[in-house]
Amino acid sequence: MLESFKRMATSAISTITDPLLLPTSRTFLLYLATSYLLAVIVHLVSDRKSEDKHGPIRYIFPKEVYLHRSAVVDYIYFICNTVLGGIILVPFAGLGVIVSREVVSLLGGPGSTLGAQYWPVTLALTLVLVMVSDFATFFVHLCAHRIPFLWEFHKVHHSAEVMTPLTVYRMHPVDDALTLTVGGLLVGCTDAVIRCYIDPAFPVTGIYGVTIFTFLFYLCGYNLRHSHVWLSWGPVASKIFISPAQHQIHHSKARQHWNKNFGFMFATWDYIFGSLYIPREQENIEFGIGNGQEKEYSSVLRLYFLPFAKAYRLLRRRPK
Repeated sequence: MLESFKRMATSAISTITDPLLLPTSRTFLLYLATSYLLAVIVHLVSDRKSEDKHGPIRYIFPKEVYLHRSAVVDYIYFICNTVLGGIILVPFAGLGVIVSREVVSLLGGPGSTLGAQYWPVTLALTLVLVMVSDFATFFVHLCAHRIPFLWEFHKVHHSAEVMTPLTVYRMHPVDDALTLTVGGLLVGCTDAVIRCYIDPAFPVTGIYGVTIFTFLFYLCGYNLRHSHVWLSWGPVASKIFISPAQHQIHHSKARQHWNKNFGFMFATWDYIFGSLYIPREQENIEFGIGNGQEKEYSSVLRLYFLPFAKAYRLLRRRPK
């Protein structure tokens, strides 16, 4: 009995600590550290430096943000959603591998090697997979804003009134399940085509379990996108990659910012679909949904169950 309890406790603790200790997680300590260093640089070169008597730590970790009631809800939701979400989303996590295997079988099995064993080819194919995955994330995100039923679940993420790196986990399981499903289908099919027509033993170029492109993207201040620290890549690079500033624009209450910058890594998709917004200078942003709706998502239970109630009422109102 005691051993069973110890195993359960150890499993629960590792589930909560893994997002900080595993490179496959967006909040891996190394990614947080590089974001912190970039935030220090932003503070040193910003106009606020001359007015700030408290130094970069106070600038990066203001009490009014990290002790805000919305942030506190994020901390509790992170623990709950990491444990419960991990259980709920298990069937969706390996969908890409299953789809790839089944599609390879439908296409007649693996083909002959045509050169993917050479690192430039492997690197290029890895980039293709990353871009397919990124498009899947973009497309689901776009649908979550444009389709009212899905928006009720995505509101959970946008209900944050302040943002910290843990706000990335303020996602409803329905939202995550949809992203994993579409991503698994598209990436699985692409992987199968590569293995059938280019190289059956195609090795994804990665570092510590993530693709090299994803690893580098996370290192370049990814965690500042859910923060108050403004970091823009400038007018040219922001047409290629989504900067932290562009994602903060996406979370803005202001009407001119609505339905902008859906992209995760690449800005290409937003450019194609006409939703790209590149700020010319730093903008003052209030985070949230607008019209005071943030108050409705004031507890963890509301984050989980309010979307179901709202989605149900939405369906009831639809004409038959």
